[in-house]
Formats: sequence, structure tokens, C-alpha cells
Amino acid sequence: MKVRRIKDVQIPPYKINKRKRKIKRILRFVKCLLVTILFAMTIVYAALSPYFNIEKFDISKSLHYDENHLMEASRIQKGRNGFRTLFSGAGKFYLFRIGTAERNIEDSCPYVKDAIVRYVIPSTVSIEVEERVAAAVVRMNDINVLIDREGFLLEFDTEMVHTELPVIVGIELESPKLGDKIGVSEKILLSAFKVFDTISEVDGSKEDMLLPHVDYVDVGDPYNIGFSLQSRVIVNLGEIDDLYYKITAAKTIFTQNIKSTERGKLDCSSSANPVFTPES
Repeated sequence: MKVRRIKDVQIPPYKINKRKRKIKRILRFVKCLLVTILFAMTIVYAALSPYFNIEKFDISKSLHYDENHLMEASRIQKGRNGFRTLFSGAGKFYLFRIGTAERNIEDSCPYVKDAIVRYVIPSTVSIEVEERVAAAVVRMNDINVLIDREGFLLEFDTEMVHTELPVIVGIELESPKLGDKIGVSEKILLSAFKVFDTISEVDGSKEDMLLPHVDYVDVGDPYNIGFSLQSRVIVNLGEIDDLYYKITAAKTIFTQNIKSTERGKLDCSSSANPVFTPES
């Protein structure tokens, strides 16, 4: 019987490519594993080495808090390892931001709107804060509280030091806590600021300005918002519509038709002509 020699069997190209892809996947996995191990070893070394201990703070200027106050508020201790501090809580640690310290500052400093605390290798902590701006005084029975335009409670003003700020009445708070948002609807708060803003708009740059004579804006009744002038004339605006017209009319009547000795109520709540009722 004659033996026939079989030629070499050719492996199909698709099987060769499949094998190459499999080898590449294994190599990528091994590479990622080695990088992960190296990174973990580096972190462990950094977490144990005294070279990365926190020694100083770089704190940006604040209008309301000095460097020591912000440093203490962060609760970061000098001498503690920077990487341990960085990974001590949830936060954007991939940006080297210490989330726990940021939340500590925001919770304990009412004026701080946003805090950025970063670990700067090898031994520095950087602190930057964005602060809220006091926009009005909320006057209640026994207490005055400073708020910003978003309604966050910033400071107790028992001695009325901030007399240059607009005053809002008609808001009652139960156990107000600094740093918290005021417990009223956003519509009421926006209405109060809208009255002050419209008065300023009506005043413009004219000499006879109305705003300096405004004692407060009363938002106790959202359907009948008003304001006081020189503690003797109460202006009723009704709802917040046609506000520019109503305040323009109130200013004209107050400056031109009401005597400086008269007291009473000026009703500008309707589309009809405003009516001044003297106090009997």
C-alpha cells in the first residue's frame, strides 16, 4: 500500500487573529494588575511615611473668619498623615479634595457657601471658601437674623448693627439655627426682595429717593404685601403685580401729597387710583 504524504495544514486566518486577541487581552490584564499592585504599594507607603504628614495650612482670605477659625473648623490635625486624611471620608479624593473637612467647614461656618479643601503633596492643606453675602434682616419679636438672598440664616443681629440692610417682617421662625435655610416659601422671600429692588429701580439716580425712608417690608400676608415709611405711613401693595406702577404712585403721593406730620395708610393694592386714609 502506498503511503501518501499529507501537506502541512494551514490554520485559518480568523483563528490566528482570535488567538492574538486573546493573548493581548491577557497581557492587558497582567499590565493592569501590575499597575494596580504598584499603585496600592505606593499608597500604603505614603500612608505610613512621616514624609507626608501635614505640617502647614495655606488658607485664602475670608471676610468673616480668620485662618485659625477655618483651620479648627476643618478638624484636620497637624502631624497626621496627609493620605490617611484624604481617604478618611467620602469626597472627590481623585482631585485631592478632603470631603470630610469641606463638610465640617460648611456645617460650622454659616457664611460659607462652598469650601474647597485640598491636600497638597507632601505636607500642606489648602483651604478656599466662597462666602454668602448678607442681603436683609428678618425682624421677629425678640430676635433679628441676617439672611442672604437664598434665605440662609447667617448671623443673629440682636443689636441691629446692620441698619443699612433692608428689613423684612411678617416671618416667624421656630428655633432658628444659623446655617439653615429659612423656613418660608421661596415665593414669599422673592416677593420681599422684589419690593426692595423695585423701589431702588423707581428711585434711579433721582434726589428724592424713597428707599431711605422705608422701615421694613411686611410679607405676613402674601396677598397683601406692604411696607412702612418713616414709621408713620403704611403702604399696601396687595399682590405682587404691576409693582413698578404701584410703587411709583406711592412715591409720588408720599413726597408730594402727604404732609410730614400726617400718619395713615396708603392703599395701592388695586388698579384704581391710590387712596390715602389719615389716621384718626
